[in-house]
Amino acid sequence: MSLNGASSGIKRSGSPSQGSNLQQRASKVRDAQGFRLRQQERDKSEKTAFDQMGGANNTDNTLVEGKTIAEEEAEGAKYVIDGKLRRVTPYYFTYLTYCKLRWRDRTLLDIFTDEFRDRTPEAYKKAIEGGMVSINSKTANLETVVRNGDLISHRGFRREPPVNAAPVKIVYENDELLVIDKPSGIPVHPTGRFRYNTITKILQHDMGKTVHPCNRLDRLTSGLMFLGKTAQGSNDFMKQIRDRNVSKEYIARVKGEFSTHNLTIDKPLYTLSPKHTLNVVDEEKGKEAVTEFKRVSYDPTTDTSVVKCHPLTGRTHQIRVHLQYIGHPIANDPIYSNTYVWGDELGKDGKANYDEVISRLDTIGKTRAASSWIHPEEDGEILSNEICPHTGLPLYTDPGFNDLELWLHAYSYKADDGSWAYKTEYPEWALENSRKFMVQALKEANKCGETQTQFNVGCVIVHNGEVISTGHSRELEGNTHAEQCALEKYFEKTGKRKVPQGTELFTTMEPCSFRLSGNLPCVQRILQTPGIKTCFVGVVEPDIFVKNNTSYKILADSGIAYVHIPGYEDECLKIAKKGHDKIDT
Repeated sequence: MSLNGASSGIKRSGSPSQGSNLQQRASKVRDAQGFRLRQQERDKSEKTAFDQMGGANNTDNTLVEGKTIAEEEAEGAKYVIDGKLRRVTPYYFTYLTYCKLRWRDRTLLDIFTDEFRDRTPEAYKKAIEGGMVSINSKTANLETVVRNGDLISHRGFRREPPVNAAPVKIVYENDELLVIDKPSGIPVHPTGRFRYNTITKILQHDMGKTVHPCNRLDRLTSGLMFLGKTAQGSNDFMKQIRDRNVSKEYIARVKGEFSTHNLTIDKPLYTLSPKHTLNVVDEEKGKEAVTEFKRVSYDPTTDTSVVKCHPLTGRTHQIRVHLQYIGHPIANDPIYSNTYVWGDELGKDGKANYDEVISRLDTIGKTRAASSWIHPEEDGEILSNEICPHTGLPLYTDPGFNDLELWLHAYSYKADDGSWAYKTEYPEWALENSRKFMVQALKEANKCGETQTQFNVGCVIVHNGEVISTGHSRELEGNTHAEQCALEKYFEKTGKRKVPQGTELFTTMEPCSFRLSGNLPCVQRILQTPGIKTCFVGVVEPDIFVKNNTSYKILADSGIAYVHIPGYEDECLKIAKKGHDKIDT
């Protein structure tokens, strides 16, 4: 499948001049969807690499006269799915950028080595000396100084890093907005070494959807993303986020046994090294940052906890840095839970030698592969000894576990006025250690005898990875439900009508919120039992039993996490209705 890099629906307004006049005129140009077009996008569809790189004065025989930069990008670049990786075939690419304020009156080499880290200073020097960089269509050299309004063109042979091959799932779509579940390990839009292996380009070329991001997710973070299909739809949504009228909830899997009490971390954040996207707590220079945390589950076998994260502000790496600061970094975070970078304490309480941290971070992905607390093996991307025949530069090895996935997931977004809400499923890494308890709950449900009118349900109550009680429907005398039986058995054993803080309840079917018999509904029993923090369910209760069961809302509004574990629905329902086929009709 050929990739088409050209913009569509562009409104022309004549040839732009450079400098401030150019920027002023470019701001008025919009595409067919109403999005403002950056000058670089217009340049790509109007300018040729041949002209930008000096025309006949350049000896690069790959330059073709008359072919626009956008047309050149499209030729030969294809997606290839290779197991768990999505690859892009190599292609020639001419990168265009205008002088930024902080670049003024600096040499090209100084700018390249200070601002970008995907290549070595020697590689940038070689590119400039080899005539691969130009300023205002004139070949540059090592002494070239960048001035206000200058257009920098850097030509290269691009080999994009592979990314996660998982599909982009569409959560919701209308004429204005596209809501997706972004896979981990894929950048949102072209940046650095990534262009076609990005969400916006994959949507454009795999699904024919031209969209613009409304919210920001890091490359490694998965979950809900909102993309505008029109400028109006994009602006309306972004305004709600800017005005802080949107509540966000993330799921993270972190190192250690997280507190059973809800925590609020109010620590200002500061970007210490933009080049490495390194952010730290800094009481003096940092900007306000507040995050609320609630524990969902704890697995002693891996010594990891699943935690809900509610950021009240939107700083870069906010959740990641706050978790690191309190001693519970995301377990597979290649930056903030990397013992090589931070040492054994992993930067808890902000204690670190930041000069050493930055120095070590600078080697990651070059001479040393990324590692993390949960996956200390350095088996990921580094510069290899293999040389690219086109550029003469070392090639990178394929990315590994620490390069492709971060256990941080944007789980839900909702408008504070209640006008809309979206959520995704829990990611598998947040459920894998809990599945064994749902399997045990199914075994409990199977202990029920046949019934023609009632349902067979199993329940398991867990604390810190240990089963403390079990129950199944009608196990105790009377029309008793599974949750009721498991709780009453535990109360009788301990002599107390409560369970340990942080207790998790697993039930094969959604707890009832209404009892036809007049008995206390299971949701109310859960709410009246101090210590229960999470309710895992195998399947939502069918309407044929109790219509409009509102358990999810009741539990969520009461601060109890409600988590569906997918994959057991058919078995849960089959056991639940055992004997129903024998009803006399």
